[in-house]
Amino acid sequence: MDNQIKKYLKQLKKTTKELDKLQVKELDYDVKKLKKAFDIAYQNGVFALYKYDTSIHDKLKFLLFCKLTKYSGSLSFLGIQILAANTIMNKNNFHKKEYYFNKKCGIAINHLRAEKTVISAKKTKNGYKLNGVLTWASGYKIFDKLLIGFHYDNKEYEVLADFKIKDGFQIAQAPETLVGFSLNTINIKLDDFFVKEEDIVSSNPIGNYTKNKSLSKTVHYALYGIGVGAIKSIENKKLKQISKKRLKRIKNKFLNSTNGEELDKLRVELFNLLQDIITTGMIQNGGKSILLERDLQRYYRELIMFNSNGLNTKIKNLFLDKFL
Repeated sequence: MDNQIKKYLKQLKKTTKELDKLQVKELDYDVKKLKKAFDIAYQNGVFALYKYDTSIHDKLKFLLFCKLTKYSGSLSFLGIQILAANTIMNKNNFHKKEYYFNKKCGIAINHLRAEKTVISAKKTKNGYKLNGVLTWASGYKIFDKLLIGFHYDNKEYEVLADFKIKDGFQIAQAPETLVGFSLNTINIKLDDFFVKEEDIVSSNPIGNYTKNKSLSKTVHYALYGIGVGAIKSIENKKLKQISKKRLKRIKNKFLNSTNGEELDKLRVELFNLLQDIITTGMIQNGGKSILLERDLQRYYRELIMFNSNGLNTKIKNLFLDKFL
């Protein structure tokens, strides 16, 4: 295992050296620049966790987001998606996984946690015809393929398709956003969009996705990575020192937790801590904090990005309860 971790760290180091040459402030709003950064990480194999023993995947993900997020939350956001797509293929022993591992796959499956059917399907010869509107599909013109979730016959399915305009697959213009405009996040109207039976990755009882999502620590890792980057940008020594201690304390909690309810509560606690660290750091650094070339204003926006996406009702209520 140690040799595998050393190998991965070597790939990460190579990646960060190449990312150091980029203008990181541009990665938030320029899709071509973000694609360049993503391709660097992809070609260096840092997203190919399927090549490593599953027992160290969590450790590798933690190392990845500690290093990657300080460069760009948008880059890490894409990383979360391709890791999720690869994990789903691997976990379900998808018969075409080796083919799709060599593609850049995004996901559009978060709607599976909704209490109603968002994407419905009709069975046809050799496949399904999908109908509905997929919202917030990120990585258009960066990802080659898209993992789409849909409902059919009281089950939730996941299927891979080309991420491009074609019959029944119409793309709306990317909306303007506070952060991560480079993610090229768009809505997709599916109108009898045909997907092949052979590209079905999984089928499970409705609710399976929500259950598995609650045990994921990936967002915790990304948020922690923001904290690591933010602390480096703080100039006040006392604030920097205390922030490190508090962030380390909560890191140990979520790394050691295997309880879904506890992880949800720790996500709320982690967000609130990071918000305090970043805003206090900006105040101590003064007016220069709002300059685009400064990192703290970017980390603030990325903090909102990570914590506004993929929220279920339970987590939303935890934040509301905390405020009340």
